[in-house]
Amino acid sequence: MNSECVSKIKAEFIAELRLAYNDLKNHPLEDILSDNLISPFDVQLPAAVLKQAQDIISILFNMREKKNYQARYQDFLIKKGLKDPGNKSIAMSYDFHLDENHNLKLIEVNTNAGFMALGHEMYKAKKIPLPVSDFSLNEIAENIESEMSLQGKSIHKDMKIAIIDKNPSEQGLYPEFLLYNEIFKSRGWNSRIIDYRDLFKDFDPEFIYNRHTDFYLTDPEVGPLRQKFINGEICLSPNPFEYFMIADKQRLIDWSQNGFFDLLEMPAAEKNLLESSIPKSYDVSVGNADQIWSMRKKLFLKPKNAFGSKQSYRGASISRKTFDELIKEETIAQEYIPAPEVTYEDPGGSMTFKYDLRCYAYQGRLQLVVARLYQGQVTNLRTPLGGFACVKFI
Repeated sequence: MNSECVSKIKAEFIAELRLAYNDLKNHPLEDILSDNLISPFDVQLPAAVLKQAQDIISILFNMREKKNYQARYQDFLIKKGLKDPGNKSIAMSYDFHLDENHNLKLIEVNTNAGFMALGHEMYKAKKIPLPVSDFSLNEIAENIESEMSLQGKSIHKDMKIAIIDKNPSEQGLYPEFLLYNEIFKSRGWNSRIIDYRDLFKDFDPEFIYNRHTDFYLTDPEVGPLRQKFINGEICLSPNPFEYFMIADKQRLIDWSQNGFFDLLEMPAAEKNLLESSIPKSYDVSVGNADQIWSMRKKLFLKPKNAFGSKQSYRGASISRKTFDELIKEETIAQEYIPAPEVTYEDPGGSMTFKYDLRCYAYQGRLQLVVARLYQGQVTNLRTPLGGFACVKFI
């Protein structure tokens, strides 16, 4: 498959976006979107994998709602100055690897995952049925209404909405912000894309869709946002409370501890599914450094509060010097679950990619699934012919 074919796929995707969204017509999408954003390939998996993903997501969300689960973290939440704002998190994702038997292994939970809206449009552009047939992007707006209701706030036609990030127009997925903005405006909402540092200067949003990766709002520059969130003046989604409850990597460590789910009095079938799908995870500290080092070849190490693949290392290839540096940071060591691989035949020869599955959800509902094809150690958008891909469940 040559570069001309890749360019054709990108052009078709951009044409689909411009046809569906007026706000995207006059933007130089060819320059903004990576050539490796959309893979020309698709991933085919058994339908049972889709059901398994839905089951895991539903069980985890129901667990997050349990009083005994929430009570477990009250002291930690008080220390962090966090209280439950009532709402949850739109456009979350659960990222999985698959083992050799097509069993899902949860690698990470994200409260502000990108590419959900663009992923929906990718399926349309490729004319491939959506994995969840009754999902549409209008559901995101309905989720926002649910978020507002959960916080006891009124929903009205000219509701003020802000989509925020740092330097949003410079983000690689900026077209997704434009797409969301147009969807929100179509409902009559006063929606704007704003740098989080410019919030509240001349616009006081009632709802904020947060794509900034300062998960706990600790940067002094987000001080006004944090204060309004703590005071309940705005509905922030995702927010620090929800990140703590389900997406902080420390939760993966907690969930993988022996007996954790027994303490929550979960049904046996649900407990067994979670125990089999959550890899064993460990804190990395001075106290257990030698033990983790001795186990390193079976582990994958990454920062607890970073995003993407920043400073992520396969234990088998990490140097002691780098490992000693990680000890100084908040680091998680996770049982190494090799990414599944898929090989495609092409006139130019065969090509093998690793991939993971990104499963988007709101509360306990699975909404969309995409694959991310890559070569190398971690997911990236630099692999020729890699990138986001549609998944066909048969």
